[in-house]
Amino acid sequence: MSDLKKHLYAVMYPNHALVASQLEPAEFGRYYSVGTARYYSGKMIFIEIDLEFRNDYFEIDKFLELTVPHPDGSPKQTKFISSYRVLEHLDLGSMQSLYAVTVSGETLEIKAQNYETVNDSQRIRIVQELNPIQLLVASTFDHRTLAKHLTSPGNPKGCPKLFFTQIDLDVDSFEKAWRENPFVSSPIPGIHPQKLLEATRDLAADSVPRTKSIGIQSVFGQVSYQQMSHGFFLASGEDLRFYPMPDEDTLRRDHYTWHKSMA
Repeated sequence: MSDLKKHLYAVMYPNHALVASQLEPAEFGRYYSVGTARYYSGKMIFIEIDLEFRNDYFEIDKFLELTVPHPDGSPKQTKFISSYRVLEHLDLGSMQSLYAVTVSGETLEIKAQNYETVNDSQRIRIVQELNPIQLLVASTFDHRTLAKHLTSPGNPKGCPKLFFTQIDLDVDSFEKAWRENPFVSSPIPGIHPQKLLEATRDLAADSVPRTKSIGIQSVFGQVSYQQMSHGFFLASGEDLRFYPMPDEDTLRRDHYTWHKSMA
């Protein structure tokens, strides 16, 4: 019998899947992002799931039994359990550390925390939804209210559970730069600066907090981890879990290789 430990991983980006593996998190991130041409080249986010978690939607036991070493004794890298409606059927309480993987396959572990209001002076936030919806929105909601709004039943642009991050943007500085040069490049790839300006002005003029869509596809693959404000959020109604991104000094001191390769 193999003594290789089995893991459950929920891939949050670039695809959405529940995967069994005998690879440790750092090895899994490296393998998935750069280890084989069959998969993906770029940033990746995944979360380890408690091995005791079960939901009748997933045939977890069946696929764990199939997660066995190869004949040469090497570990089974990936055994896909599901690639459809995965996050919806996971319990937030079963979701453990998040792993942020760089384009060169370096993996950073981020432990979950109960969300407390973060220090954010920006009234308008740019939010990139990552799983299962990938809309890019501007919002004047605070994080907790936004999370509840986007996961409320009946919201035509919402979903039962949502994984998202915030893209750092100083709206006032952007508008000042645009006034000085109307041909200034957009601070967000793929979003026309005029469209971004119109959206932020519309929100700024409204005293009632709300959201406004500014993009129908993810730009996460085109922006650096350095542009992520605060970290990553998992939302389900009133339940909000927070994975705080370490500050730059901590990254340089304790995670130098990851920091050097982040993009």
